[in-house]
Amino acid sequence: MTAAPMLRELANVRQVAGEPRRRWFFCHEIDLVLFEDEQGICAFQLAYDKPRRERSLSWQRQGGFRHYLVDDGEPLAGANRTPLLYANGPADHGAIIDTFLALAAELPPELKDFIVHKLREGAAAAVPEAP
Repeated sequence: MTAAPMLRELANVRQVAGEPRRRWFFCHEIDLVLFEDEQGICAFQLAYDKPRRERSLSWQRQGGFRHYLVDDGEPLAGANRTPLLYANGPADHGAIIDTFLALAAELPPELKDFIVHKLREGAAAAVPEAP
């Protein structure tokens, strides 16, 4: 019997001088990259549906959410390039929250709670107001 996939933090994540501290959590279905400054989490990128049609939901403290389709260039034989991001319209925050929670059981509770809180804020902001 194989264990269910869970997000696990990768060690030795490359840090870029002058940028917030970067943390990367990985599993085969989603990736979560966090950026932390002296005030806490200042941004994150959540890549989801990786084995099917990868998309990325990004949040920044200054700027809110952005949703992208990820083109990794894989169909190109021998391609070894940086993935390209294309605007992808509204995200299904509810489905993203469900997937995230199913795979985030081993994350520190304060980190998991922060991400879910932000995703719920994004879902609420994406709902059009009634006339």
